[in-house]
Amino acid sequence: MTAEPSAIAPAPRLRCRAIVENDLDGLADFLVKGFPLTDRSYWTRGFSRWKYLPLVEGMPRYGYMLDAGTGAVGVILLLSSQRGEQIVANLSSWYVEPEWRTHSTLLIAVATKLKHVTYTNVSPAPHTWRTLEAQNFIPYNFGRSAIFALPGRGQVSQTIPDDLPEAELLRDHRALGQISLVVGKDGLVSPIVLRPRRLDRPPVPMMDVMYCQSPEDFARCAPALARHFLPRSLGFLIDGDVPSSNFGPSSNFKIWGHYVEGKERRYYKGPWRPRLGDLAYTEKAIFE
Repeated sequence: MTAEPSAIAPAPRLRCRAIVENDLDGLADFLVKGFPLTDRSYWTRGFSRWKYLPLVEGMPRYGYMLDAGTGAVGVILLLSSQRGEQIVANLSSWYVEPEWRTHSTLLIAVATKLKHVTYTNVSPAPHTWRTLEAQNFIPYNFGRSAIFALPGRGQVSQTIPDDLPEAELLRDHRALGQISLVVGKDGLVSPIVLRPRRLDRPPVPMMDVMYCQSPEDFARCAPALARHFLPRSLGFLIDGDVPSSNFGPSSNFKIWGHYVEGKERRYYKGPWRPRLGDLAYTEKAIFE
């Protein structure tokens, strides 16, 4: 028996639109549902930090959501930053409710539509790798290194020179509660952003590298940083394979690098391949 036309409920009208300030309170609840290992304060704390970061012209402030008329049924956050002439946008927290899952590709297609922007995903779940690759994302990090260094020479300073190209980046991340430093060594000045963390096994204090110019430059600065942070940290964690190195006349290693393949795979799409050791303005800096 066919129902009368008047008895058939109209299909909800789905829109993919930019997230605005008034959406954030409801999105905090929605994201807890999508990521049950987090709590509401994780999202509200991150959103409150995010509000004070520079807005990038032509980019949405927070990202995009699927709106069925009664609120979010899908979301993808977009953390954008200006890097010289490059715009980098970190995709984060991609979640669509099961009954709307067929629209997941619409959400990411809208979020990554600008050809001049480099998009990254720095914490993709393994089950999303194939979907990302189908969207032309390319892996650029395949593992992480733990670095342990003997204390050595170099000047570590909390003063950020105004003429340093990364001055704004260092100040922004200091305002987020991270450790922004400048290391002077061998006639070079190196900007560094670190975030304290404690490993689960073994439970030892380490420093996560949020920003450096390259893993090689960080390795050069590691002895000076090891001296600066003793005894607060035993070592550092950084993307890429950083081998053990000797920077002095002795045959003994000054830096020990232990690389773990497959740890924290990261993807990008766009004109600029992200540098290893650069997690600035990503979800790692805002939410964790």
